[in-house]
Amino acid sequence: MERVSFNVVLEPLDEKMVHHLIVVPDEIAKQFVTGKGAPRILCSVEGSAEFPCALNPRHGRHVIIASQQLIKKNKLSLERPFSIAIRHDPHNGLGLPEELAEVLEQDEVASKAYDALNDGHKRGLIHYINQAKSVDSRVKRSIEIMEKMKERGNWT
Repeated sequence: MERVSFNVVLEPLDEKMVHHLIVVPDEIAKQFVTGKGAPRILCSVEGSAEFPCALNPRHGRHVIIASQQLIKKNKLSLERPFSIAIRHDPHNGLGLPEELAEVLEQDEVASKAYDALNDGHKRGLIHYINQAKSVDSRVKRSIEIMEKMKERGNWT
């Protein structure tokens, strides 16, 4: 599926964990929704680098949750419309960082433990590793996580 671009504004939300939403028009959301749950997509704001996110069903519509980090990085505001482009994520949010892939390739026990995780846990680990700025930090995090999983027998 190709990228679909559209203009939106931030919608404020008064909840504990979520403060802003990006509402995806129904005619666009229908192109991505195939069943239950939140389809994984890749998003780009104002032509910036793509980032993984989800197209979340919420109160009869589909939305992208806008984190404070996303808002700050792209200088978004409630009053100013901005463009967003989305496309289907071919890896379902599970694209492995090179550092983690290397650790899993070298350690069969860690690989089996990782494979046993559900997709949500895998995405959380991938996000944590990708947040590290340096290669050394990503390698360190990958090794530490896999060692913990092996010690416990799993991540949960």
